[in-house]
Amino acid sequence: MTLEQISALGRKLSLFLALFADCFGRREARGLLRVYVKGQLSNLHRKTAEAIALRFQAAPRTLQRFLESVKWDEEQLRDRCQQIVASDHAHPEAIGCVDESGTAKSGQGTVGVGRQYNGNRGKVDNCVVGVHLGYAAPGFQVLLDSALYLPEAFAGDAARRKKLTSPTKLPFAPSRRSPWK
Repeated sequence: MTLEQISALGRKLSLFLALFADCFGRREARGLLRVYVKGQLSNLHRKTAEAIALRFQAAPRTLQRFLESVKWDEEQLRDRCQQIVASDHAHPEAIGCVDESGTAKSGQGTVGVGRQYNGNRGKVDNCVVGVHLGYAAPGFQVLLDSALYLPEAFAGDAARRKKLTSPTKLPFAPSRRSPWK
């Protein structure tokens, strides 16, 4: 690639990320998203939050906090991605792919864990199962959505669901030290 092509990628990335600006409540979060995405696309050997922050002149703790506790509208972000795929990659030979993926677990302390069929092991096992929606067109594949499958025993146990999931509906997640609880 030429220097001109590399420079143009930065502008295109900024324009692309601007499509998701309304998914983030604050301008600072949008800036941190840009730093994080640039880090993931970079040639850094270790793509930790600290390494990315240092490479792109951001405060490591700030980027860590962005990844850990800044909330954004995940559903709107997902919907926007799906709209982009639908408009830019529509093809008459495209197909949707629904697949499950099981991960074995020991114990009962994970959301959605239960004795259910684990396709990775080919048997009924104590596991969590994710259900994924993909899209494939000639020369293009993408994951469009993913959800955790809740077995009937887990879904019907309100006390267990409340214990293992976060009950908060706040638009942000304050730190443990924050006076704004």
